[in-house]
Amino acid sequence: MNSAFIVAVEAQASQRPDAVAFRNSRGERITYAELKRRSDAAARAIAANAAVPAGAPLVVYGHKSPLMLVSFLACVKSGHAYVPIDVVYPTERVASIIGQLGETAAIDTTGDAADILGNGELCPIIGLGLFEDEGQQAGPESQGALEADDTFYILFTSGSTGTPKGVEVTTECVDGFYRWLSACEYSERTPDEHRIWFNRSPFTFDVSLTDMVAGLVFGDELFALEDEAEKSLALAFESFAGSGVTDWVSTPSFVEQCLADEAFNAELLPDLRRMLLAGEVLRPETVRLAQRRFPGLRVFNGYGPTESTDLVTLCEIVPGMLEQDRSLPIGYAKPESRLVVLNPETLEEVEDGEHGELFVIGNTVARGYWGRDDLTQAAFHACPERLAQGQRTYRTGDEVTRDPDGLYYYHGRYDLQIKLHGYRIELGDIESTLAALPEVHMACVLPVVRDGLISHLVALIVPSDLEAPRGFELTKRLKRAAREVIPSYMIPRAFKYVDTFPLNPSGKADRKALAALIAD
Repeated sequence: MNSAFIVAVEAQASQRPDAVAFRNSRGERITYAELKRRSDAAARAIAANAAVPAGAPLVVYGHKSPLMLVSFLACVKSGHAYVPIDVVYPTERVASIIGQLGETAAIDTTGDAADILGNGELCPIIGLGLFEDEGQQAGPESQGALEADDTFYILFTSGSTGTPKGVEVTTECVDGFYRWLSACEYSERTPDEHRIWFNRSPFTFDVSLTDMVAGLVFGDELFALEDEAEKSLALAFESFAGSGVTDWVSTPSFVEQCLADEAFNAELLPDLRRMLLAGEVLRPETVRLAQRRFPGLRVFNGYGPTESTDLVTLCEIVPGMLEQDRSLPIGYAKPESRLVVLNPETLEEVEDGEHGELFVIGNTVARGYWGRDDLTQAAFHACPERLAQGQRTYRTGDEVTRDPDGLYYYHGRYDLQIKLHGYRIELGDIESTLAALPEVHMACVLPVVRDGLISHLVALIVPSDLEAPRGFELTKRLKRAAREVIPSYMIPRAFKYVDTFPLNPSGKADRKALAALIAD
């Protein structure tokens, strides 16, 4: 069986062979014809390599280079799931992932990663020679194309603590995601429209699937920041100039970092028409500022865990939503996913408008966690069978409500709920309250633990005006304003001011790094 997604991408090699499929800020690029030719050749080489375990998932090591896409396609064409590992990962994390995979081989797209890949002791390493066989005649890639229920890729979650766990996403999941994304409102286009997608998120993060799938199946172009440009907004802005980006896909945190600089506007990105944000809470203030900087910009909000193949909800943020006295909606459920909201303790369905935990049901749910039956049982088999009806399910741990018209709202993580002095507190509620204040650009609230108990809360604040005075007077104003919205017991005891938030490799605010800033 050929994946519908792979077939759609390969069709572009015939229809627009010379069109650029991917380019990065370093100037590297690849056309659709080259993407097909090189991935075919690499697939044949993988199939013929005796060091590659038959049918095993294969590590693809690198960052934002054309060879990453070539490798992903080559793995799938030769009957192997791909497992992206980014160059930002420390050696210990790389070893942990390879160790969990067991039988595997690693494709090194950088040409100099032998040390971090264990010098062949962890697994066989396939070097750049894999991509040099461009002169071969076109022909069957291999004898091992993936079936619908085979694992297409494995993403190891980038949690800040604990052992990474690998989410097994099947071919059926990816093809279902492709079909939905191709037909949804966001992808509506004129017959001759050509889009350039900003590929911000690393390939190890599920949000990257959105621009990769939507871009490649339509014959569009992906534009990515390579490592150097990602480390500096100044370099990133230089790369944006002349990029022609029409569609922006990222986390809200990255957009907010960019918007903190007034140079992030329509002069820098004159062709920007749409912005799809996911992975974190989207604030109304972020949408308003983005649309002031980019007149006519359409902003979409999406939600979806890695375990359900990226997005399961999506909607455009229209003016009326910005005027509501509530958080922005995360969207309507896509047809391929059935969403149910359950009481987290009784697992009974709640009424529309009532808070509950979101469960995802359907063919976009992943198979489970690689080699972790215990975690798989807890997360993928918790939904009552009367609702699952034999389909795969995933328990998200996210607190949501659903309106009668089917629009979903996100209210935070159940595992970010804490108890302080007997009060149950949702940290996200405090963060949203603070972030809505005019003096605040970004906010993160963290608990301080002493002797095993939560002592108090600390708010880390990026001020809207970085030049304005900080300290006692500003803190007093923020506390006074917050008390008009939330109870006094939810007001953080201490406020700390920073110029920017560190982001983790996924582009989200790095809560672990922020916690280090308040450590005693």
